[in-house]
Amino acid sequence: MAETKIPRATAKRLPIYYRYLNILLDADKKRVSSTELSEAVKVDSATIRRDFSYFGALGKRGYGYDVETLLAFFKRF
Repeated sequence: MAETKIPRATAKRLPIYYRYLNILLDADKKRVSSTELSEAVKVDSATIRRDFSYFGALGKRGYGYDVETLLAFFKRF
């Protein structure tokens, strides 16, 4: 994976996202929207989308994010 410079604030939020995604995986949830993630982790949905945009296209408009894909990505990061 290419070296990606991300803001420190974004890097601090990544473990929060990761923990919640694991909760979703344990609950057999397949996908999550930025709005749902926002409500759960108390971070604005636009901030979540911007954070994820530093890593490329991880989600689809109107579909959300695939939980397993996000977790696999964050494990590599």
